[in-house]
This record gives sequence, structure tokens and C-alpha cells, in this order.
Amino acid sequence: MLRIALLFLFLPLGLFADEAAPLREALKKQAGHKSVVVTFRQTKKIPALTDDIKTMGKLWLIPGKAFRWQLGTPTKKTIIYNGGDVLVIDELKKTGERVSPDNRSVKPLFLTLGMGEEASFDEMSKVFTITGTNEAKGRYLATFSPKPRSIRKVIKSLLMQVNLESSFVERIGWVQRDGTETMTEFFKPTLNEQIPTSTFVVDEAAYRWKK
Repeated sequence: MLRIALLFLFLPLGLFADEAAPLREALKKQAGHKSVVVTFRQTKKIPALTDDIKTMGKLWLIPGKAFRWQLGTPTKKTIIYNGGDVLVIDELKKTGERVSPDNRSVKPLFLTLGMGEEASFDEMSKVFTITGTNEAKGRYLATFSPKPRSIRKVIKSLLMQVNLESSFVERIGWVQRDGTETMTEFFKPTLNEQIPTSTFVVDEAAYRWKK
């Protein structure tokens, strides 16, 4: 099995074109949605901790344009993007930080949400190597390994699972270089409903911002 996995790493992506077709179509359909609102569960495995950290959250997404990511019940952390900088907010400490979409702290989230140039299938094929695929019980699973050193510094591997009936990505996981494993499981989404523009607006006066 290990030899097969290693062999996959050195095969060109073109050999996986047919196998990867379900993922290509799912990402294409998701990009066509006007909006997505969905509840999710995030599970983190941190090497220094014995128990997993499980947290519920909610996502408001306008594909390719904007998102609001809230983690915790009640909300402990909010991440908002509406073009420009990403606003990362600690709701408990009432502090905020502005970071670039390419910042390593938010890069995995952007890939998770299909945001940024690398998020389309064609761009992903340039940035990631497919290391394995599996299709069973109406679901398609693909695993990836990043090519650029800049991404390899952050992410060791990426996993995406697609529901073939809804063409919605329902599980995304990544393993970071420090050994931290994060799995996000999305529940049934609400699609194409109007999201108020205020969802992506922050009352900046309510927080202390890092310089």
C-alpha cells in the first residue's frame, strides 16, 4: 500500500483526469451558486493534546466573493472576507487582526471554501498533486499533496469529499506541517437564498485592532 501511495505522488495529474471528473463537476457547480449558508462541525487533532477539539460553527458564503465563518456556540471566533484584507476576530477578547488572503493562518480556510485562484479544479491541478481517489456509496473522495514550497510550509496534505447527489463538498480536511489535523464536516446547505450585505460588515469600533 505504501508503494502504491508513493507511486501516485509521481504520476502526472492527467492520468487522474477521468477519476477526478466528479470533483471537477462539483467545484464547477458550487462556483455557480449565488450563496451558501451551512452549519458545520470542525474537529482538530493537535499533537500536544490527548483529546480531539470538536467545535460547531456556521458559514455564510458568496462563492468567489465573500464569506463569514463563525466558530463556536456562542461564537468564539469570526473570520470575514469581502474583498481586500481578511478580518480575523476574537469574540471573547474583542480583538481583531487584518491579514492578507495569502497569509498562512487563513490559507487553508480559503482553500476549504473554494476561494482564491488555487480553488478552481484547473488551478488546484497546478498547485496540488492528486495522491489518491475513491468512490463509494454516492460519495467521491480525493486526497492531495501541495507542490509549491510556500503552501508545503503550511499544509502537508488535503482531503475533499463530495456528495455526488448534491454535488456539494461535504468534508474537507488538512494536515498541517506541525502535525495538526483539521476536519470540517458540512451539514445540508441552504443554497441561493439572499444573504444580507450586513453579514459581511464588521463594527470595527467594537474591537481593538492589532497593528
